[in-house]
Amino acid sequence: MRKVMFAAIISASTIAPISARASEQPILVQQAKPMLSEGFDRNKAFAIGAGIVVGAAAGSALSLRGAVIIGAVAGGLIGAWWYGDSSEFATLEPRKK
Repeated sequence: MRKVMFAAIISASTIAPISARASEQPILVQQAKPMLSEGFDRNKAFAIGAGIVVGAAAGSALSLRGAVIIGAVAGGLIGAWWYGDSSEFATLEPRKK
């Protein structure tokens, strides 16, 4: 039985690349270039990373399934919000009186 399974796996792995080919030529898509004024901010990345670590550590204290992931995501969001730039948030215009 092992020999039959081994032969089936080998035959499937050799046939698969031959039958899996593109029927059309792939279309190249231009990727949006980031604005030159926006650079990589190491301090914000550090704040988000620290939030992820702290959130995961806090989530591991809970006995719920998936609490570490939820804590890590929440910590990352809180870290991004904490270090967030005020220009990222829309301001409301005052009402006319």
